Amino acid sequence: MLDPRQLRVLAAVAESGSMSRAATRLAYTPSAVSQQIAALERQVGAALFVRHARGVRLTEIGQVLCRHVVAVDDQLRLAEREVQDLIELRAGRLRLGAFVSAASRLIPDAITEFRRRHPEISLSLDILDPGAGVEAVTAGRLDLAVVFDYPPDPVLDCGELDRVTLQDDPLLVALPAGHPLADSEVITMAELAGDPWIRDCSPDPMCRDMLARACADGGFSPTIAFEADNHLTVGRLVESGVAVALVPGLAADQMPPGVRLRPFSPPVNRRISAVHRPGSAPGVTQMIKVLRAVVRPRPERRASRLREPAPAATTATAGELRN
Repeated sequence: MLDPRQLRVLAAVAESGSMSRAATRLAYTPSAVSQQIAALERQVGAALFVRHARGVRLTEIGQVLCRHVVAVDDQLRLAEREVQDLIELRAGRLRLGAFVSAASRLIPDAITEFRRRHPEISLSLDILDPGAGVEAVTAGRLDLAVVFDYPPDPVLDCGELDRVTLQDDPLLVALPAGHPLADSEVITMAELAGDPWIRDCSPDPMCRDMLARACADGGFSPTIAFEADNHLTVGRLVESGVAVALVPGLAADQMPPGVRLRPFSPPVNRRISAVHRPGSAPGVTQMIKVLRAVVRPRPERRASRLREPAPAATTATAGELRN
């Protein structure tokens, strides 16, 4: 393989027209330049310069080689500029993934703030369950995914990905307004042993199984009255008074006015995290910083939702409100 240093000496001599002027330009001695050219000619097996009274000029073979050196040099300079643009977030694309309630509550604010800071970066978003998000980041289809799990069991297997915890999202119990516990400050799981429940039937096994695990901690097995795969349906069923349900804090604003949300004692939480490949581009690091800023607790807003949930958005579809 040709030596890049010798090729650059070749280009410098060709541009300067003499060995001595090239030596001055490169801060080499004339002898060092001559040695580099001689070594390159030996490797190529042909003369690259014709010497004359005023200096040197390229042979036909030297012209071909020098043309490629110039092209390679241009590509390297372009690569340096592109890398610097990425480092300084002046260009590039950031592909995001998130589960539904994070996509509706966290991601819009994060995208707005990220674009304010780095308007040249192109952003995209895929809505994925946590397992699919991990798979997409691992395969390189996404740069960053916001996921959840329920430590200590179950914990989402992220393989070799880096995981950054963003927040603990409390699980709340959704009660109809007329429920005897609707005005309680906090509720123990054992107090709900006699209630019928709505079970999450979404494809994500963590969501399907969470109710059974939480009730087992309260010492009972839940009576399943209904199943639903989105928070809109859950909210309407609870509001009608036919059952109670577990609802994550991020989905609190999707509950209708007739639903009361109450925290558990002891608290039941799910962990919200961002996952990415080790050594990811600077844009991923910056987005994680933005996400951490977006998820900082706002006590006054959370307290308001627990007292009186906001009406569900009428434009959302049932499929969009899962998770």
